[in-house]
Amino acid sequence: MITSFCSHSVPARRFRGFSLLALCAGLLLGASASDTLHAANPAAGSVDPNLGSKVTFVGTATGPASEGELTCVDGTNCDVFTLTVAGEPADYVGKAIKIDIDWESGTNDYDLVIRKDSVEGPVVNNSGDGPPSSFESAGINPAATGTGVYVVRVVYFAITTPGADQYRGVAETVSRPAERAATYLKGGGIQFSPNVTVKAPNTVRDGEPSSRTDFQGNYYVGGIRGVPAGVDLWNFDLNPNSGQFDPLMRNPIYRGQPDSFTNKDTTQVGADGGGDIDLAVGFGLPPRQIVPTLAFSSLVAANISVGNSIDRGKTFFLNPLGNLTGGPPIDDREWQEFFGANTVFLLYRTIFPVIAFVHRSTDGGRTYGPAVTVGPSSQVGGIDVNQNDGTVYNFFIDGRVAVGVPARPGDQPTSYTFHQAVSDPFGLRNIFVTGKVAEDGTPNGTVYITYSNGFDVYLAHSTDRGVTWSLPVRVSDVPFGANIFPWLETGKTPGSVVLTWYGTENQSFNNDGANWKVFFAQSFNANSANPTFTQVEASDHIIHGSNISTGGLTGTANRNLIDYFQISVDPQGAAVIAYTDDHNDLTGATFVTRQISGPSLNGGQVSLPNPLLNPAPPTGKDEAAPPQPGRDGEQVTDFALDTRGPVPSDLDAANPLDIVSIKYDSSVVDGKTILSATMKLNGLTALPPNALYRMSFTANAPDSVLSATGDYTYGLSDRGDQFFFSVTTSSANLPTFRYGTAVRESNGGLTFTTRGTADSGSFNAARGTITVNVDVAKFNALLTEAGKPVIAAGSPLVGLRGTSSG
Repeated sequence: MITSFCSHSVPARRFRGFSLLALCAGLLLGASASDTLHAANPAAGSVDPNLGSKVTFVGTATGPASEGELTCVDGTNCDVFTLTVAGEPADYVGKAIKIDIDWESGTNDYDLVIRKDSVEGPVVNNSGDGPPSSFESAGINPAATGTGVYVVRVVYFAITTPGADQYRGVAETVSRPAERAATYLKGGGIQFSPNVTVKAPNTVRDGEPSSRTDFQGNYYVGGIRGVPAGVDLWNFDLNPNSGQFDPLMRNPIYRGQPDSFTNKDTTQVGADGGGDIDLAVGFGLPPRQIVPTLAFSSLVAANISVGNSIDRGKTFFLNPLGNLTGGPPIDDREWQEFFGANTVFLLYRTIFPVIAFVHRSTDGGRTYGPAVTVGPSSQVGGIDVNQNDGTVYNFFIDGRVAVGVPARPGDQPTSYTFHQAVSDPFGLRNIFVTGKVAEDGTPNGTVYITYSNGFDVYLAHSTDRGVTWSLPVRVSDVPFGANIFPWLETGKTPGSVVLTWYGTENQSFNNDGANWKVFFAQSFNANSANPTFTQVEASDHIIHGSNISTGGLTGTANRNLIDYFQISVDPQGAAVIAYTDDHNDLTGATFVTRQISGPSLNGGQVSLPNPLLNPAPPTGKDEAAPPQPGRDGEQVTDFALDTRGPVPSDLDAANPLDIVSIKYDSSVVDGKTILSATMKLNGLTALPPNALYRMSFTANAPDSVLSATGDYTYGLSDRGDQFFFSVTTSSANLPTFRYGTAVRESNGGLTFTTRGTADSGSFNAARGTITVNVDVAKFNALLTEAGKPVIAAGSPLVGLRGTSSG
C-alpha cells in the first residue's frame, strides 16, 4: 500500500436522465492571441497620469448578439480597444483609469471586460449589468496592476438591431475619491470554529447561502440548488441555555425544501424556486407562538414564492404564487426583512422595465399586500428596516439607497427617496452593494453600506436616514489582493459592525491562480474619523482555487461560488458565517463556521462553555446526514433512497443509480501498485443498460490533510492532478471499466477525458457494488508526459465525490 485516501465531506451526487459531461463541457475564447482582432474606432489610444487625460472610441461590430465573452466573435458581436497606460505605477497613487461605455436604447445590452496585456490576458475588471441599462463602467488601478497595455473588450450581449445603436467609450484618468484612514489589527483573540459543510439529499449543489439567527438562538441557513430544483434549509441550535446548544456547529438539522411543490416530503425534488433564496426572522413573538417566525422566499423568473414556518422549519406554509402583484410577471433577486414579530417587507426588481418594488406582509411572510413602487432600479442588493421607527432602506448596486419613511412604525411607506451613498471609479459590481441599519441609540439609527470595487471592501455610514454619507473607509487589509462579495451585520452600540468577504492575495479576482479564503473584520468605532478594524481568516482552509465570476447569470467565468454569502450574529454576540465552497468538489457546497472567542458584538467576550456540551446528533432520514467517513472507512457517503426519478415515490425506493458510498484504496498485486475505487449503490442487483458511474480523485493536491473535524480534507483538488474511474454499460448491460483525467476549466466546469481501459473491474450483486482497479503506472505515464510529479509512496490522494447517470 503506497498511501491512504483522505476523507471528503461533500456527499456523492446522483444524476438521472442527463449527462454531467454535457453540463461541464469547457469553452474557449472566441479569439486567440494569433487571431486578427476586430477593433473599435479608433483601434487604440493612450492615457497618462495627468488628471483629465482622455481618449474616446466607438463600436464597429455589426453582427447579432453574443452569449458572452467566451463565445463572442471579434468583428461580429464583440470588438476591442487597445489602451496604453503611460508612466509608472507610482504615478497613479490616488488615481484611476475610469472606463465608461454608453448607448441609446435600454433594450440593448453591452458588456465591458478589461484585460491586461492581450485579449487572453488576465481580467482586471469588468461590468455586465443586464438591460434596460444603457451604460457600463469599470476601472483600472495602475498602481496595483501596472502600466502598459490593456485590452478593453466590449461584448454585444443583447442587441435588438445589429449595428444601429453602437456604444460610445471613454477612458479617462481621474482622482480616486477621498476616504477615511483606518487602523488595522490582526487576530485580536478572535477565532472561528472548524468549518463544516451541511448536506442535503439528492442535490448536485447547494450554495449562495442566506442565513439568519433569531433572538432565541435559532440559526437558519438556506442554499439554492438552481431552478427548478428548489432550495434547501438547515437549522442549528445556538441558544446557550439549550441542552442542544451547538457552538461548534456540528449538528445541522436538515429541514427539507421549504419551496417544495408537495410540501409533504422534505426530500421531495421539484420545487417552485431555486434561483435565489432569502430568509428573515422575527424580532419578537406573535401571540400564542413560542418560536420567532421564520420567513422565506424563493425565486423563479415567473414569480417569487414566499412562506413561513413557526416551528423552526419542521413544517412550512408555502404560497407558490407569492401574492406579489406589483409589476410584470418576470422578477429578479428578492430580499426581505422583518419589522417586529409579524411584519415583513420584501424587495425585488422586475426585468422589463427594471423597476424596484416593495411589498409588506402582516402575517409573518405568508402573504403580501400590494406593491409600492420604489423606482427605476439597478440590481437590488438588500433591504433592512429600523426596528425603532420603521424606516425601510433598499440598497442598489449602483451605490444608491432608497429610503421610505412610514406614517407609523410598521406601516408600508407610500414612497421612497433615492440618495447616492457611494461611488467608485473602479466600479461597484463585485457583486452586491448591501447595507444594514443599527438601532444603536442615535436618533435615527446608523445606516451602513458596504461594497467592493474589485480590489478592496469599503464601508460608509449615514446618521440622517441616508440623506448624507460619511467618506468611505477601507475595511479589508489584504495587501495587493482582491476582496469581493462583502456582507455585514450591526451591533447595538454606535460603530459596532462585523463584516465578511472572499479575499485572495492575488491581484485580480479573475485570476485562475487565485486562492480564496473567507475573511472577517470587526469594529466598535466604524463611525469614527479613524476606525479600527480587527481582521482574521474565518475559513480554516482555501475554499476556492480559481477565478470568481462577478457577472451574475451573465457571467462567463467560474460561478461555483455563485453571487453572495451572509453573516449574522447570535445571542452571545458571536458572528456566524455561511459561505459556498468548492475546494474539493465538482461544483459547490454550503459551509458554516461560528466565532468561538474574542470580543462579542454585544459587549464582553465570546467563549465556549466549560465543559463543552456534546449535543446528540439529529435523527431520522430527513434530518441526519450519513456519517463520514463511513463505518468501513468509506471516504464519501451519501443519503440512501434519494435518487431522482420520474415520480415522487422513486425517492422511497431502491434504485441502481442511488449512490450510498465510495471507498478508495490501494494494494500491491503481482508486483503492481493498484489503485481501486468501489462504489456502493442502493438497489444495485443488476447493472442497468446505458448507465455511467464515475468516481473522482485528485493526486498531489496541496494541503491534503484531514480537516480539524476529521471528516474531509483541506486538499485543494483543482491545484492537484484529477483523475477518475468509470464504468459504462451498453444497451445489453455489458460493463466497460475505464480511467481518465479531469480538468477544471476557467468557466468553472470540469472536462472529463477517458485515457484508457482499467486493469480490471467487477460487479458484486450481493453487495450492490462496482469496483474499478487501475495500475498506478498508467496514471504516472500521464503525469510524466505532462511533466508533473508521479504518484509514489507517501503521495497524498484525496477521494472526491462520484456521479451516476442513466
